[in-house]
Amino acid sequence: MSSDTTARGVRGARASNWGRWGTEDERGALNLLSPERVLAALGVCRTGVVYPLGLPVQARGSGPVFDYRGSPQRLTLMNHGDPGSFVDFGAAPDVGSNEDVLVLASHTLTHMDALSHVFAEGTLYNGFPVESARTHTGAARCGIDKVGGVVGRAVHLDLPGQRDVRWLEPGYVISADDLRACAEQQGVSIGAGDVLLVRTGYLDYWRSLTDPTQAVAQPGIGLDAVELIAERDVAAVGSDNSAVEPVPFDQNIFLGVHMELLINLGVPLFEHLDLGRLAADGVHECLFVAAPLNVPGASGSPVNPLAIA
Repeated sequence: MSSDTTARGVRGARASNWGRWGTEDERGALNLLSPERVLAALGVCRTGVVYPLGLPVQARGSGPVFDYRGSPQRLTLMNHGDPGSFVDFGAAPDVGSNEDVLVLASHTLTHMDALSHVFAEGTLYNGFPVESARTHTGAARCGIDKVGGVVGRAVHLDLPGQRDVRWLEPGYVISADDLRACAEQQGVSIGAGDVLLVRTGYLDYWRSLTDPTQAVAQPGIGLDAVELIAERDVAAVGSDNSAVEPVPFDQNIFLGVHMELLINLGVPLFEHLDLGRLAADGVHECLFVAAPLNVPGASGSPVNPLAIA
């Protein structure tokens, strides 16, 4: 990586973290989650109530699934229909086990995007070439295996709650001013190393439809909001929609917010978070805990993050 490339990011980046944590860094803004910040984040817990934020992993009815990713499947590997399977291990004929096989795309339902998920101008985060990701071996750079765990203070901005509506209109572009106004109204501030959780109400909208396949347009954070995320040094961003950003894409730039956050800032994304219970209980600050599957070279992973109020 040249120093010029490290400084600028891709496509005239609004801001760039390339080189900030060294030319070999593959964790990006997660470096902000220092042990000191993690310890401080523990202090936000007041009730001890645990909120799972992951959608159920099932073939249909759980959440939006793109056709090219296929429906997630739970297949039975073994159960009571296979009597005597463990006799050779010394088990009685009526003793066995129930086991499953799970088949699902790494970016289906509730999941985490690794920094290798999106590329532009032949480049990943920190200037690593996209050619470092291969078909059979996966991403040699910035894969989900570089994440480890994500633990930190989360700020939950419930935009529908602030506006007293069930959901934001499909396609609505959330601006930096929208985020600031919501944070102020809900009495929270976004600080360095925080995980920003943005509720748009999209999952509620999707569930309300007779034909959920028609829920193409989605609200989400726009390119203007990226500047606030960079300014506040946010460590990760999550939302309840399919792409964090709006669909259609802001300014008609395909995956524009993905490029700004994943590639330029090194901010990983959590998508299809089920934030409804947090909103119902008025939780706007919590401890956020997530650990992706440790799959070397994967560009993303299913997750079931936890928020602890």
